[in-house]
Amino acid sequence: MKINIILASGSHIRATLLRSSGVVFDVKKHKIDEDKEKKTLIKNNIITKEISMTLAKRKGMCVSKNYKNSFIIGCDQVLVLNNLIFSKAKNPSDLKQQLLLLNGKSHKLYSSCVVLYQEEIVWSHTAEIVLLMRELSQREINTYVDKNWQSVKNSVGGYLIESTGKKLFKTIHGDYFSALGLPIIELLNFLISKKAVNIV
Repeated sequence: MKINIILASGSHIRATLLRSSGVVFDVKKHKIDEDKEKKTLIKNNIITKEISMTLAKRKGMCVSKNYKNSFIIGCDQVLVLNNLIFSKAKNPSDLKQQLLLLNGKSHKLYSSCVVLYQEEIVWSHTAEIVLLMRELSQREINTYVDKNWQSVKNSVGGYLIESTGKKLFKTIHGDYFSALGLPIIELLNFLISKKAVNIV
């Protein structure tokens, strides 16, 4: 019997990556307070890479408790510039300040994904992506945010690489799909190995 798949995220791009790969799944949004959880982890001096993994696990676990016979996919991304960890911008002004801090600099994006079954983690993966942002003028930043706020407000970095956001960067080193929010190749390998997804 094929195991059901549930994405514990309201992310449009994650759902699109799964759907375009031929994965049949349901969406059940997690109910954890990401900002509160992240602040607690930072306060407890948890390393950045582990913050993204821990949040991905908690999101997945939140949904897994109610769906015992399904593979639950939990995801999270954490952006860090030097030792400064970013959260999703609260408003356009906040995002403009965030992009000013990233302007012309290289930063890291940790993208974590877990699969749970019966409230147990059966697979996990974290990718590290290094992004170098172009030197942008204040006007360019303001225009970008004003035009794209509704699309980018749920992105941890305030940019959508799959759309106009790719123009903000000089270089991106690492897995492109992980930068979007889901290590789809690695995830598919797991799901196919468990016969939850057919190759053709």
